Amino acid sequence: MNYLSPAKVNLSLKVGERLDDGYHPVDTVIHLLDFGDTISIEDADRLALTCSVDLGITEEENIAFQAAQRIGEAFEHDTPFSIHLEKRIPHGAGLGGGSSNAATVLRALADRWKIPLDDARLREVARSLGADVMAFLAPSTCTYLTGRGDIVKESLNPLTGLPIVLIQVPGSHASTAQVYRVFDQIGPTNANPVLTNDLEQAAIAVCPQTGIALEWLRTHPQTDGAQVCGSGSACFGLVRSQQAAEELARGASDEGFWSVAATMR
Repeated sequence: MNYLSPAKVNLSLKVGERLDDGYHPVDTVIHLLDFGDTISIEDADRLALTCSVDLGITEEENIAFQAAQRIGEAFEHDTPFSIHLEKRIPHGAGLGGGSSNAATVLRALADRWKIPLDDARLREVARSLGADVMAFLAPSTCTYLTGRGDIVKESLNPLTGLPIVLIQVPGSHASTAQVYRVFDQIGPTNANPVLTNDLEQAAIAVCPQTGIALEWLRTHPQTDGAQVCGSGSACFGLVRSQQAAEELARGASDEGFWSVAATMR
């Protein structure tokens, strides 16, 4: 079976001061996209994972592999599955690729084993894998989350069909941990009053290519608004039509950016 593992963007991201446990409280609105990775899950003799690109980690270190392991352990099920990741979401882009992969595996196996998505044990597994995983298990494709970003505060009406363009300087990468360390030093310095992201300047400080992509989007006449994706290094721009999105994506590609025209799910 094949499953879409969607990318996400943060339409709003407010970050509080670091807590004693090292985490930051956040308030964020996350919207899933119709663009993402494809995950194939087939019956096999044992749990195994392959990927279309070399992520520089072993299969056991991959969060999708760990998701299958942990849900099996939590619900006392064997996991004889072969999982293949067809990667399209860039690594270290702030688009939630790893978290989405983990959540998609959890969704697929929960469906196979008739486990409700609101089961407390499933939620515990999701949180053990990472804060963003819960966003991909929420009932709506547009969700307001709080806590560490792992508490679903409210399901919002999705902006289904709204065109969006993603761009990134090829090869750029933003370490989320490093972005938060810089954020602790400079605080929230967001310059956009509509698409709010408190990590904007920290993301640019850690990965200057993020600033190049953001400036290109913000100064383009077809873009109605633009912002950094999560902690970077990708950025997104909102446009008025799918045709405009495709034209903008082609223009970005011509300028040397990785780019995708997508829509909100």
